[in-house]
Amino acid sequence: MNAINLQPQGGDKVLLLIDWENVFYTLFADFGPDKMNLDLRFKKLMAWIKEELGKLLGECGFIFAPEHFTTYHREICIQNNLKIMICPKRQIENGEEDTVDETIIWFGKMMMEHPEVKFLCLVSGDEDYVPLLQEAEKNSIHIALVVPTLNALSTNKRIVNFIGYHPKTKKKMVFRLDQV
Repeated sequence: MNAINLQPQGGDKVLLLIDWENVFYTLFADFGPDKMNLDLRFKKLMAWIKEELGKLLGECGFIFAPEHFTTYHREICIQNNLKIMICPKRQIENGEEDTVDETIIWFGKMMMEHPEVKFLCLVSGDEDYVPLLQEAEKNSIHIALVVPTLNALSTNKRIVNFIGYHPKTKKKMVFRLDQV
């Protein structure tokens, strides 16, 4: 496994955090397995980040997934330089509880302390990330939002308020995976 170099290299970097289940299930519901083409969507996402925002911190993004993450999807993530963070379910009295959201929030807050992180690129349309986005704003980190579909965005309206504008180009920093 390749090590991730997070030592300061100079320049503004992008912290890319992806909520796997939010992306997968939203795209699956709208497109089905035949038209989803995750590899193409991730390639377009990476090109957009490079063109519009800049270089990724550690030259990779981070994708957070539950334990049942498949080998096929794992390969797509690896090919697109996404480091996979498995988030095991927590055992609770009545069954299991998902830990993806809280893990992304914890990891994101920790990584935003890196001196080169100037952009947070969150791939999710989920309002559960409002605390992470508030923390980014508090730390003067620019927020880019990537939503799986317009429908995901319209059902989670609070997150729309956090879509930022690029400090240099003044372009709105939002990308839709359903338009790829």
